Amino acid sequence: MKLIKRGAEANLYVTNFLGKKAILKRRICKPYRIKELDERIIKERISLELTLLHKAKQAGVITPVIYATFGNDIIMEFVRGELLKEYLHKVSRRKALRLCFLFGENIARLHNASIIHGDLTTSNIIVDRNNLVFIDFGLGFISSKDEDKATDLLVLKKIFLATHSRISEGWDKILEGYAAVAKNLKAKIAQIEKRARYL
Repeated sequence: MKLIKRGAEANLYVTNFLGKKAILKRRICKPYRIKELDERIIKERISLELTLLHKAKQAGVITPVIYATFGNDIIMEFVRGELLKEYLHKVSRRKALRLCFLFGENIARLHNASIIHGDLTTSNIIVDRNNLVFIDFGLGFISSKDEDKATDLLVLKKIFLATHSRISEGWDKILEGYAAVAKNLKAKIAQIEKRARYL
């Protein structure tokens, strides 16, 4: 088992599961919390993350296949591909903008299903054969509130424009894609853009 990412809430490892290359996500115990409380919080977070991944698939968004869960661990499909963050800098502008549109469509599918990702960045999207695979729902939650959906998008906007200045118009494409799928479109996007001016 090889550690590939260390996080505040969980560590990621490459492992083998029943002869398949897989990812093991291990939730980290917090020594400052009472053990029983810590165990309950971890159990609830894992349960919620599994629910979000399942609901995302039902909404038409590609997510890794879950193989098994054990204690603090989720074992899931190893998705071959490249992070969208890096991929956008390698491809033509036209292809990059097309992927941004697709990104927006998929965010809208999540939001239409009342899924708030909680950490929407191009580092949490894998490009796999022209498909976008959404990963790391560890900070996600269920909400149908426009305020939560707007916050999800505004966090992405801030990070996207800072990371991908070469294709800053990519944000407009993300919104176009979002608009193609999202419900209550005009009012929601107007609210989002109004809030964005103060970020």
